[in-house]
Amino acid sequence: MRENRILQQLDNGETAIGAALNINSPHLVELIGSLGFDWVFIDGEHGSMSDPEIENMVRAAETYGMASVVRVAANEPQLILHMLDAGAMGIVVPHVDTVEDAKKAVDAAKYPPLGERGSNYGTGRNNEYGAGFSDVRDYYTESNRRTILFALIESRAAVENFDEIIAVDGIDASWLGPADMALSMGMPEQSVIDAALEEVVSKTVAAGKISAVTHPGPDAIDQLTSFRKLGATIFATSALALLNQTAAKWQAAARKL
Repeated sequence: MRENRILQQLDNGETAIGAALNINSPHLVELIGSLGFDWVFIDGEHGSMSDPEIENMVRAAETYGMASVVRVAANEPQLILHMLDAGAMGIVVPHVDTVEDAKKAVDAAKYPPLGERGSNYGTGRNNEYGAGFSDVRDYYTESNRRTILFALIESRAAVENFDEIIAVDGIDASWLGPADMALSMGMPEQSVIDAALEEVVSKTVAAGKISAVTHPGPDAIDQLTSFRKLGATIFATSALALLNQTAAKWQAAARKL
């Protein structure tokens, strides 16, 4: 199976930089890869893509050696399995609010002994149809290692239960969801949300796990700097926001001519 470029970046002591898409476009995935990004985030929760469409976006990422991270629509085993079998190197599970939610996600995403994921070894593109491993047990071990399972922390309950959530074996990383977190908390002052986000990042790093920060806009490098100081190592921003920002700057300059 393929190496996970995110993990390669982190193992080299570097950050992993990605771009997010919530529309069906393998061509945009290829463009992201050509621009040098390490990974692409494919949003299957708020996006409208079907399984085959997401699989083609995963395939496009692979042509540039990028890792693909897919957010599934819900914490359901079949949804998670479909995306892993399609070749996703990371899964973002939404609404992980309790330790039970975290364990359910692990059961779906990880092979035994960590979880209960069903095997398609030798018949799936995720394991190159059985190529590369003489012992299937080596594949199961490597798949568990190379597949990053992200718990999306996006509610007051998730923050309150985070110590238990991040301690679950098989939860590899946290993923911040500030907008839904704010809604869950009753839309308090931004400083309250920021404190909760920083708490999640700090506790993730203290637990020896990976912190992903993907919500700041392309001009919010100061936010990324703050999270990096806390130990976050996976960053992304919206590919469409990058396009919007660049388009606005170009138009503003061109209209002055």
